[in-house]
Amino acid sequence: MNRVLDHSKGGVSVVLRQTYEAQTLGFLTAILRHRRVIVGLAAAALVLATAICWSLPDKYSAESLIQVDLSRVAASQATSPNQQAATSLDAGAIVESEARVIRSLATVRHAVEDLKLQDDPAFARGPGLVSRILSTVLPGPAKEPADSTASVEAVTREVSRNLTVTNDTRAYLINVSYNSTSPERSARIVNAVVDAYLRNRLEMGVAAAERTRTWLEEQIGESRRELETAEAAVDRYRRQTGYVEGGTQGMSLPQQEVRDAVAQLAAARQTRLAAEARLSRAQEVFAAGGTPSAQDLSGAPLIQRMLESAESATREFANVAATGPRHPAYLQAKANIEAAQSRLREEIKRAIGNLESDVKAATADEANLAERVDVLKANLVEGMGQDAKLQSLQTNAVAIRERLKLLSDGHAQALALTGMKSSTTQIVMVAKPVTVPSGPNRLLLICLGVLGAGGVGVGYAVMMDRRDTGFRSDAEIAHETSHRCLGMVPELTGGSSAAEVRMFDESIRLVSAALTGARALAEPRVVMVTSSVPGEGKSLLCMAMASLLAQRGIRTLVIDSTPRLHGETDRPSLDDVVFGDPAGFPLRSDPGKVVVLHRAEHGDSHDLFLTPAFESFIERARESFDLVLFEAPPVMLSVDVLTMGGLADVTILAVAWNRTPRETVQAALRRLQDNSVRLRGLVLTHVNLTEHKDFRVVDQCSHYNDYRGHFEEAGAHHARGDLLPSRLSS
Repeated sequence: MNRVLDHSKGGVSVVLRQTYEAQTLGFLTAILRHRRVIVGLAAAALVLATAICWSLPDKYSAESLIQVDLSRVAASQATSPNQQAATSLDAGAIVESEARVIRSLATVRHAVEDLKLQDDPAFARGPGLVSRILSTVLPGPAKEPADSTASVEAVTREVSRNLTVTNDTRAYLINVSYNSTSPERSARIVNAVVDAYLRNRLEMGVAAAERTRTWLEEQIGESRRELETAEAAVDRYRRQTGYVEGGTQGMSLPQQEVRDAVAQLAAARQTRLAAEARLSRAQEVFAAGGTPSAQDLSGAPLIQRMLESAESATREFANVAATGPRHPAYLQAKANIEAAQSRLREEIKRAIGNLESDVKAATADEANLAERVDVLKANLVEGMGQDAKLQSLQTNAVAIRERLKLLSDGHAQALALTGMKSSTTQIVMVAKPVTVPSGPNRLLLICLGVLGAGGVGVGYAVMMDRRDTGFRSDAEIAHETSHRCLGMVPELTGGSSAAEVRMFDESIRLVSAALTGARALAEPRVVMVTSSVPGEGKSLLCMAMASLLAQRGIRTLVIDSTPRLHGETDRPSLDDVVFGDPAGFPLRSDPGKVVVLHRAEHGDSHDLFLTPAFESFIERARESFDLVLFEAPPVMLSVDVLTMGGLADVTILAVAWNRTPRETVQAALRRLQDNSVRLRGLVLTHVNLTEHKDFRVVDQCSHYNDYRGHFEEAGAHHARGDLLPSRLSS
């Protein structure tokens, strides 16, 4: 940024660098000023975090590994090598699905019920913290112990919170772990969850095989009844006619047509049964969330391409998975996977619809062939007699027998799958108790607590620094108000040292020199001392200046706008001198003496400062005194200061160091300027030298701090009471 502004020859880059340096210095000094708060918060956080970590129990983790055997998944869903390869394309999705099943509440609930954890006292809910405190503070009658058992649902949710199931997209392993305060309990719960999951998978496989077996048994029973009917018809025809069939040589054309039609009808029935079987398998696999085999979908080359597209999208998603869930590439890859899977399911639905159409077509073809066979049989019976009819009955029986054999083979295969009870997953490593605690990481928690408290302290320091809008140096006053800073007056307390009193004395001399110069006082003769708001030290400043100037032989009159004290009723008030007989007031005083006039206890300043009598009094005071000091009320609270400012030659504005808001000072300056009050400059009062060192500024008080030894030597013979007037205590 500095280089961009460096094209200007006016030194913009230098100013910008100075601004950055000032901001950095301000940030560091704000931290330094509030270092006690920051260190205190960090120490409190250290103690609190140590106490909390000391009270935390050790956690023990046990884990088990499960491997997903995708070859069994492919074998259960595919009957050809091509379909097996297609099924293994979306391996990551299969492993993730199994992991979701393990972490589901249903699986955890089965494990809880198997271990009867609802009766385990470790999972029983005891009295809360508030109840324990109340029972300690307000002891009452003894209550019966609460039931130690907990509901299955509550225990299931608690176990689920401490259960962790993770899987790697680049491997076929699923990690199941559990954290608790007992290593044996952790291992026992992990093994129970894994057993519940495996048992559920076995039950699902057996249930699917049972459904297939039931359907095949129904078809076999129907075919057997049809075969019995056909064989009974052959026997009945033989007994009725006494006809014994001969060989097939010399068969006539009508007989061949009937035979061919019956064969076609048998083939059509087999086609219908095969189509119904394919449709049933495809619907069942699709309903279970899998992909039907290529044999069931009649090849479906488009589905093959879509599976390849889904595999490509999955690989892209694995490549960008490390970028985070909000990265555009992550979101795009995830959207590609969802789109590919959506298109794949739509195509499977379309293929299943085609299978349904094939079943309907096969049924229609069978019906048509049955009608045709009936017609040919009638013609053959009419034309050729008994032989044709017998051959027809025998052919029908043979077709039914072949269909029964096909169904019996399928039923035997279903029985084998039902009795096998195999699963597509297997346990690689069983959970065992681990006696080494896995947590909590107490050192990390303590460090985080201390760092967090330190960050809060730094934030507090910065916020307090932003909230603190007072002036801190004479340079800030000159820069922001365009007025001079006549001096900086250090703060005096009951425990101030002789050196600090000497610094205070020197600062008052500096302010007085800014008014009178090095020679005897000529102008100004009337000086008003005011402030923006009360409590900014204008009384101390005014009386200290008067005492110092009186020591130099300057006759000084101080006019205080505040009412006199109750114990000063024996002295004349300002109202008495202005409106009464001025002969009783010494308009001339001895050099080295300060004359102070207060308003009456119940006087109204509006009736005093606006009167011609007060102006006449000021003119006589100019002739009688070398200097007249007005201690005026605050600018923002009283309009009298504007009247008094019109009578004064110059005005001094007292500003409390690092306390009076800058906006308030600016408003007071605008009010004085709008009313043509002549302002000589501003004085920073109540400067805390200890806090001033933390701001790292170079001004009058910074030199006082740096050369404190000079004032300690020079002020060894000074007493604090010689400088402060009696007015200071009030």
